[in-house]
Amino acid sequence: MLKGTFSTVSRGDGISSKIEKDLEKFLLMKGLGRDELSPNYVFVIGGDGTVLSAFRKYIEVINDVKFLSIHTGHLGFYTDYQAKDYENIFEDILTKEPKLESYPLLEVQAYCTNGNLLSKSCALNEITLNNTKGKTYKSEIYIDDRHFENFRGDGICISTPTGSTAYNKALGGAVINPNIEVFQAAEIAGLNNMLYRSLGNSIVLSKKEKLTIKPMDQEENHRLSIDQLFYSYDSLSKVEVSICKDKRINFIRYNEVSFWDRVKRSFIGE
Repeated sequence: MLKGTFSTVSRGDGISSKIEKDLEKFLLMKGLGRDELSPNYVFVIGGDGTVLSAFRKYIEVINDVKFLSIHTGHLGFYTDYQAKDYENIFEDILTKEPKLESYPLLEVQAYCTNGNLLSKSCALNEITLNNTKGKTYKSEIYIDDRHFENFRGDGICISTPTGSTAYNKALGGAVINPNIEVFQAAEIAGLNNMLYRSLGNSIVLSKKEKLTIKPMDQEENHRLSIDQLFYSYDSLSKVEVSICKDKRINFIRYNEVSFWDRVKRSFIGE
């Protein structure tokens, strides 16, 4: 039986709100306290977008929080329970010992042209870098400060293993088991000519490596997306991306559903 404090993050539609109220009533009856600032457990009712919102809400205490999600949204890759059988969670909490799963996050640092740090953040799924005006994006790509390629195209998408099933997958990137601590960079509509030559495939980097993107021939109109957040910069010299060394996201699982079972359920069908 769980002990400690909890909070809930809901998609806010009718069925999600009903499940949230039932779950809150059950947890309070079993002795758990409600804590919106630094809970031990966060119960997410919605889809993967709601999970991203919950992650962002508790990013400052992310290492101390454990998430559990009930699927009522459009896509439920992170979720354990479906809306139709959500009441199973009550018996599972009472009778089962949960399994803990821990997933890596991305750390992203953006620098302006004078060398100052513009922003530092973490991503659960992915970050993308492109042009706010929809123009071709040109950049130099470095791996551990060594030049790798010159890129020209619509942009770059860098994803975590869990994020490999999101935008990265649509770009033709590989789906990666999150037990492998790596991250992946995929081109968005890359173009090749004699001046800008890129690999054309997604690349997978280890947890010890750093990816650096340096914009070329562009002084303004940079757009950096971190999960569902968007930032626009008129002065950007480089973006550095690596596996976050001091933060991870933790989920508690009561069901023995493997990563590949989740992939099949989400994209192929039962």
